[in-house]
Amino acid sequence: MAALFGRFTGDLVRFLTRRVRSAADARDLAQETYVRLLRVDRLELVRDPQAYLFRVAANLAYEHQLKQRRERLHLRDVDVQADLATLGTLTPEDDAERALRAARLAEALASLAPRHRAAVILHRRDGLTYEEIAAELGVTAHAVKKYLAVGLSQCRERLAGWRHEP
Repeated sequence: MAALFGRFTGDLVRFLTRRVRSAADARDLAQETYVRLLRVDRLELVRDPQAYLFRVAANLAYEHQLKQRRERLHLRDVDVQADLATLGTLTPEDDAERALRAARLAEALASLAPRHRAAVILHRRDGLTYEEIAAELGVTAHAVKKYLAVGLSQCRERLAGWRHEP
């Protein structure tokens, strides 16, 4: 086990660095790969240990990227909530109306599926293109177009329903 890991450590770290674009994270993921290999009860049953080593590493890199994406999206969502909350303080005359609109918009955004919400926020607030959003979410530009269409439609419906309330 240690011999396998020792023989491929350099290659593994380079492989992971290309995947996660961070040498420090790559070293951490390489260590986690080794820990996962130590947990395998019968490594002798693995037909190609090198391929298995790199598959485990690739899976860990993928999980790492998903976690980072979720964290970035969560932080952006928190930023939007904070931005919306401050809208009510811009002018004293419209404070109540703006606060109500901001709360309704925040509620409409919160009701969206996570990918739809992320696409709407990244496009409308951050001004990202479909391609940039696709890269951020790890999907195609066509999927982003669908996410935006559904997300904006649902927001419009929700906000239109509030305008008709007494």
